[in-house]
Amino acid sequence: MKRLLILLLIALSLPGYTRAKEPTDYKFWNEGKLTWDDFRDTLSLKSVPSAFTAFLRIEKTKSRDGNTATVRPEAQACFDRKHSFADSVVRNENLLRFFQLKYDLLELYRRRLQTELNLGVVGIAADNRTSQYMDLYKEQSLRAQEETEYGQNEEKLQEWEFYITKELIENPAPSVPRISPRRFGYGFFLGTGASFPVGDIERYWDPAWQIHFGFDLGYINTHLLCDFSAGMARTRRDIDVWKDGIHDVWLRNGHNSYTSISLSLGQQLVSTKYFALMPYVGCIWSGYSDQVKIPDGVNERATLAYTNFNWTAGICFDYRFSNTISLVPSFWRGHREIFTASIRTKIFINREQFKNFNAIQGDMIRGCKLGFSVSCLGFSRLLQIK
Repeated sequence: MKRLLILLLIALSLPGYTRAKEPTDYKFWNEGKLTWDDFRDTLSLKSVPSAFTAFLRIEKTKSRDGNTATVRPEAQACFDRKHSFADSVVRNENLLRFFQLKYDLLELYRRRLQTELNLGVVGIAADNRTSQYMDLYKEQSLRAQEETEYGQNEEKLQEWEFYITKELIENPAPSVPRISPRRFGYGFFLGTGASFPVGDIERYWDPAWQIHFGFDLGYINTHLLCDFSAGMARTRRDIDVWKDGIHDVWLRNGHNSYTSISLSLGQQLVSTKYFALMPYVGCIWSGYSDQVKIPDGVNERATLAYTNFNWTAGICFDYRFSNTISLVPSFWRGHREIFTASIRTKIFINREQFKNFNAIQGDMIRGCKLGFSVSCLGFSRLLQIK
């Protein structure tokens, strides 16, 4: 048992240990010029006195400002300390300058790759472009190696240094592109809540606890909201129901299904980094229902219901606890998006009236439903990148 616990601890700590070692294995171009301390003095190949190992790679980097995280595909020029070495006999200033020259050349191709990533190159296409730039780098690097004689030809070394420095000045490192939200956005929500009957309806049903889910389509500050909800409500007295010749009595302390579907237009009046406020108004279909066995039928059942089509209004308050700006093109036609995760609290009023209530007497009851819901909302808005 003790050995098992030790092995488990080692397995859990290994990923963190590996990540902790990565910064010491790689040196990035913006961390400063190369020194001999970046090279190992132990030769990996006995017949090769020195070796310079560097490569291009693409990483998804994340930066955070408050509750907003920016995810960006970043091209990196990595110098591999682990596989770069130089014998003390061959270490001199010109050889170190030559290695720095190769590293500067790699940075030039990194900047070109980053420019393409900013324009939307992703996936296999990005991998292919990385391979192509590495092939160009190796070709140019071999040419520089031959012309400068591993940096020992001072005149050629200076010519190459001048050329690479000039290219780096004329092609500065691309910055994070300027981004702004587009007009269109879409989102989905899921949560729970309750509705409380008011008026005549209150005499017949208790409050109904419901599950809410739906979608939110936005254009600038105008939102189209579609909400589906379903739950159960206890009956407070006997209710007669009659439909298509089928009669049933919903007994007191029984339970009916309460469902509603609403379609509304909302206008976002307040929108900040952390919260938003949006009143809305629209139409709603709602009602109580239950099933009854059909007389003389063989295990056949019918649904009896009291339904109505009316208006609804309310206000949504969104607490935005996370914003993620993704500069990685999405599956939807390669668009980049900003994703906002929120807790949406909604307070609403639904108008309701049921015709032919207690159908035998032909009455009608009127009232309202006051309610609230708390939902998790995920909303994505497309980004415009310049």
